[in-house]
Amino acid sequence: MSARALAIATCAAAAAAAGLPACAGEAPRPESDRGLIVLGVDGMDPNLVERFVREGRMPNVARLIENNGMIRLGTSMPPQSPVAWSSFITGSQPDVHGIYDFVHRDPRAMAPYLSTARTEGGSAFAIGSLAFQTSAPRVELLREGVPFWNALEDAGVPVTIVKVPANFPPSTTHQAEVLAGMGTPDLMGTYGTFQVLTTDGEVAAAGNPSGGRVHLLEPRGDQRYAADLAGPPDPLSADGDILTLPVEVIVDRRRPVALVRLGDRPVILQPGEWSAWVPIGFDPGLLAGEARGMVRLSLKSVEPHVTVYVSPINIDPIDPAMPVSSPASYAPELAGDTGRFYTQGMPEDTKALAAGALSDEEFLIQADLVYEERLRLLERELDRFDGGVLFFYFSSIDQVSHVFWRKLDTPDDVLADLYARVDAAIGHVIDRAADRPDATDVIVMSDHGFGPYTRKVHLNTWLAERGYLALRPAGDVGDGALGHIDWSRTQAYALGLNQVFLNIRGRERDGVVAPQDREVLLNRLARELSSMRDPDTGARVVTRVYPTDPSRFADRAPDLIVGYNRGYRSSDQSALGQVGAAVFEANTDKWSGDHCVDASLVPGVLMSTAPLVRDSATLLDLAPTILAYFGVAPAGELPGAPLLAGGDP
Repeated sequence: MSARALAIATCAAAAAAAGLPACAGEAPRPESDRGLIVLGVDGMDPNLVERFVREGRMPNVARLIENNGMIRLGTSMPPQSPVAWSSFITGSQPDVHGIYDFVHRDPRAMAPYLSTARTEGGSAFAIGSLAFQTSAPRVELLREGVPFWNALEDAGVPVTIVKVPANFPPSTTHQAEVLAGMGTPDLMGTYGTFQVLTTDGEVAAAGNPSGGRVHLLEPRGDQRYAADLAGPPDPLSADGDILTLPVEVIVDRRRPVALVRLGDRPVILQPGEWSAWVPIGFDPGLLAGEARGMVRLSLKSVEPHVTVYVSPINIDPIDPAMPVSSPASYAPELAGDTGRFYTQGMPEDTKALAAGALSDEEFLIQADLVYEERLRLLERELDRFDGGVLFFYFSSIDQVSHVFWRKLDTPDDVLADLYARVDAAIGHVIDRAADRPDATDVIVMSDHGFGPYTRKVHLNTWLAERGYLALRPAGDVGDGALGHIDWSRTQAYALGLNQVFLNIRGRERDGVVAPQDREVLLNRLARELSSMRDPDTGARVVTRVYPTDPSRFADRAPDLIVGYNRGYRSSDQSALGQVGAAVFEANTDKWSGDHCVDASLVPGVLMSTAPLVRDSATLLDLAPTILAYFGVAPAGELPGAPLLAGGDP
């Protein structure tokens, strides 16, 4: 029995003897005579794995494949991370877990929202221009379905889940330790808003880039500059104001060095240097508590302009302002053992790279900081692993592939080295598992693969050209993100990366399509989408169109899911409901790799130290496989089947 389990059991026994409730409401965390470690490597692509194995870059994966093979793991449709990981967690399709895209829409308000979680404001009362908060905002997980670890908990199997996506706020558990991953916002409530402090007036005058904020450093005497860092919404403001934090920058150009003071926190940096985590707080005063977060800084330059990059304000795991773990004590315990770590769900700052706030080299340094933090968390969990299930998630391959696919097969290719580093981590985990006295196996899996993104598709433009979508006259734009659309003349619209919705009467606020006409319109749209050709290349653009079952989630399910051909993807503008100047556009962005295409084109990978009993599988088979390994029945009927030899019946 581990020290942790012994302590809980001893406390529980003492409480029972005294006639008191069990300690902290917890039952003893049981041991298991076998263990299973699942490494979730987001975006690991089977084609690149096979290539790097042939080149000798992935010797540990090569041994896995030689012993037990590799399955090209069928992914979700669409193959987007929140959809795929929700299917992994629940062993079910979107018509059960309810996640169809990164973006959903409210059909009554006709407004988009992020699909996996939402925050509903707390209560407050106002006096004049002041608002007094009386209850905290509530954060709700929108993913439905039953996580596989619930059944393991009920059977007494220890469970630790580190950074699994689509699980913020983390599902309430009895004994499992769960750390939220992708979907966890920053302190501002976004998926990550970086900030730049600069004396460059031209950069400041250009305005805020997508995903970031720029602040002009105003001179305050000899080599001193000041600005305000933007923070979270002010809970005491009746007008939607935000909290700010004063920043002072003092520069010594001769050395060169700069002192950056965030509130009362001083940080000294040289150009090109990154800080450790800097805890900061935003105090609204009166009755509201301080909102605590943390940032990393990088001094980009002191000549000719002083420029400081500030990371998104992460929720501080030592003192979380929002729930990032279950139990709540788990995140502070992790940070106490390993140091502070990124809590933001997608920590690699691809937005700052796309905006030019980070260079390629600076982004890779920042991505390396994320990876090294992740390795420290992994080592901590391996050190205390006592059997049962440990799931551990790596984001690096996915995020770096998105923005460095453009460098593949060039002298500046970074993916080969990154795959080699992940291979080393896989080998280390396999060695640690082999050293355990109890039987412990390792599964390596990815949610999807990858491919090039060379052509943008403005799907709403295509719909408009064919008469399915109509725009309001210039200068007569309505409210909201979709206020440019004339709903009285619109039959269909695109929102999200793979979704098409019909403007159904009685479902959409201003619907015009009669429900009885839905099937005919869908069939016509599917035929026309499937015949779409790129006039510049002659290539087929859409290789498959998937209808959905909207019976359970009529408020969020799209009517069609579009499976793009390799190299094509919805434009960001179309994903937000916008209409571009042309249907097709060459993609010259740094975001050059993607997977939001036809699911058959981007399978993931599955490898295991235990023999695989089948040569084909999908994400839906993973939950039944993990449960069967411990002889545990799922909470309900699942479509998948176990994949490992040697699992309990």
